[in-house]
Parts: sequence; C-alpha cells; structure tokens
Amino acid sequence: MSGLQLFQHALLLFVALLVTGVVQIGSVRFSRGSIRVVASLFVGFASGLVVLIGGAIFLSVWGAGAPKDNVCLGIANTVLFVCCWYFYFHYVNIGEASLRIRIMREVAAASGCSLEQLLVAYNTRVVVGARMKRLVADGQLIYTEGRYRAGKPRMVLVAKAFAALRWVLLGKRSLF
Repeated sequence: MSGLQLFQHALLLFVALLVTGVVQIGSVRFSRGSIRVVASLFVGFASGLVVLIGGAIFLSVWGAGAPKDNVCLGIANTVLFVCCWYFYFHYVNIGEASLRIRIMREVAAASGCSLEQLLVAYNTRVVVGARMKRLVADGQLIYTEGRYRAGKPRMVLVAKAFAALRWVLLGKRSLF
C-alpha cells in the first residue's frame, strides 16, 4: 500500500464529507421550508455516499496501488464516512431538539428571561403539544378517535433501533 494510495482515499473521504455538509445545508436553506432539517441530513448523507462510492470505484480501477488494496480502503472509508455522518447527524440534531440549548438561545436572544417566562414557554404540555403537532403534520403519528398511532413504519423502525441502542449502551428500557 503506497502513501499516494492512502492520500487518495483520505482526500476522497474528505470530499465526500464536504459534499454531505454542503448538500445538507444547501437543501435546508434553498428549499424554502419544503425540506426539514432531519430530511436534509439524509439527503446530504445520500449525496456524500454516492460521491464516496463513485470515487472508490474510480480509485479501484484507476487509482494508485493494487486494486484489492483500494477495495479494502474503500470499505474502510465507507465505515469512517458512516461514523462521521452519525456524529454530524447528532451534532445538528442536538441543536434543534435539545431543550437546554433552545432555552439558552432564547435567554441570550431576549437579553434575559424570568423563570416564569420560561415556564410559560416550556411547560410540559406546551412542549409535548408542539412536538405532537409536528409529528402528526409530518405523518409520523396519526391521530384518530382520540388516540395517537404510529404513522410511518420506517420511523417505528428507527425508534426501535434507538430503543435497542439505549438498552445496549445504558441498560435502560423504554419510558413506558
């Protein structure tokens, strides 16, 4: 395995991650609200993955070094890409979903708030009510006959995956 070969693959990973970020940010800013933040993260991921796989194929055929080494480096790059995207996903998501961060932004923007003002804006019913409205509007939940039901099956799968991850990492089950 040559130094040039390693450089080519490192550069490819960097470019794929750069494309991911640019497409994600661009899709949020230029879609005028039609693409939400979480959806834009997946659009960015898909774009970066296409660049990564296309570049890996190109390097395995025309790159420096043995083709089998390029295939192994391509697999390693894919694993690194997914790990970096996972970190990026949660970094962006925490800024959107974290109550702590949202309170800090609002306090800073208003040059200070009283506890009463924060409790009015962030009481449990208001926060959960707003979240439920967004989930229903997005089709992730369906509200019929006074009950909420799962809407999109893929989101149920995602929720189960995170519940399993929570159990594996923290030894905790669901809140319900």
